[in-house]
Amino acid sequence: MDIRKRDFLKAVGGLAAAGTVLGQEGARSGATQPGVAGRGPAAGRSGPAPVSSGVQPSSVDYSYKPRRLNKVVELWQDNQPMYYTGAGLGPGVDPYAQGVRMARTYADAVTVDFEHGAMDFTQLREFMRGIRDGGPTRSGHATPCVFVTSGIIGLDESYARANTWIMTQFLDAGAHGVHICHARDPKAIEVLAQEGCRYPFLDYPTPKVARRGLRGSSAGFAAQIWGMSGAEYCAKADLWPLNPNGELIFGVKIEDTFADPNCDATISVPGVAFAEYGPGDHAYWLYGLAGMQPGARPAPPSPEVAEARPEMAKVRQAVLDSCKKHNVKFLQGANAANVVGMIQQGAMVLEAPESAAIVGREFTKRKMPV
Repeated sequence: MDIRKRDFLKAVGGLAAAGTVLGQEGARSGATQPGVAGRGPAAGRSGPAPVSSGVQPSSVDYSYKPRRLNKVVELWQDNQPMYYTGAGLGPGVDPYAQGVRMARTYADAVTVDFEHGAMDFTQLREFMRGIRDGGPTRSGHATPCVFVTSGIIGLDESYARANTWIMTQFLDAGAHGVHICHARDPKAIEVLAQEGCRYPFLDYPTPKVARRGLRGSSAGFAAQIWGMSGAEYCAKADLWPLNPNGELIFGVKIEDTFADPNCDATISVPGVAFAEYGPGDHAYWLYGLAGMQPGARPAPPSPEVAEARPEMAKVRQAVLDSCKKHNVKFLQGANAANVVGMIQQGAMVLEAPESAAIVGREFTKRKMPV
């Protein structure tokens, strides 16, 4: 049944119009106050991830038909932000059952944390089976976009070459993308994106790039997850926007002081689709252990506090400027109080709780159902 505008306002009016309610919601979820970008618990990185209240924007088109496999790419092509949350995997969580549950998440994308969580390829495959079997999404896509935050970092070229097989394992499980932490070296990012995430086909509709893909004849399981033949999978399993027909996304985190000088060169690497500045890790590099102690002045640099400091503001602006320059999507944590401001500044990848997604989708007059 269609949700009328007054129903929408009833559902979220307290979030969009009442500052006291926003403050209470932020305190419960771990979101932050206006003007500070929210990260951490609000995004569902640990514990069972939130699913969905079913609230739709008043602009929703209930006759919407998907045009692509990857709903995130489709949203970006429509100049709409995407919202993501954590997968909710961890000790004691059945990955298949959690995948079924997350097939109906409020989020457009789900990130599997293999940076700090156990890098378990079998767990990833079971999660992907579950998210496929639990679909389709309310938008009509077979699954939400699933991307993996990798423990393999952008250290240097030789390190990256030794670890391209990890990228292959992520994608062979049916994931729709990879997110690389500590993206220090542009050549490392070239290797991980262009060699680790691509097939070697020279007849892809792409410009010439520095490196040729290393993925082998491995499409069986991933093709099943995507619901297509192996040949169809090979045609679509390429990096967007490098390949306009590609359905994979590749992101980087510029999150330490070694990455900062190479920020623009890294973000400009062909194949990179989105980028962030990693305020949590960046705070370690900028402020040290002393800043983490209780009673420290200024206050301990949680991501929320650190983002308000001039050093962090400078690295954030550098990443944002490079994203705009190279048409790469900027990633930002958000909450219901600041999400509109984050979108106005240019954020197109929002790590956010459902309350923020509701407000943001209404602001951008999104048509795709949630």
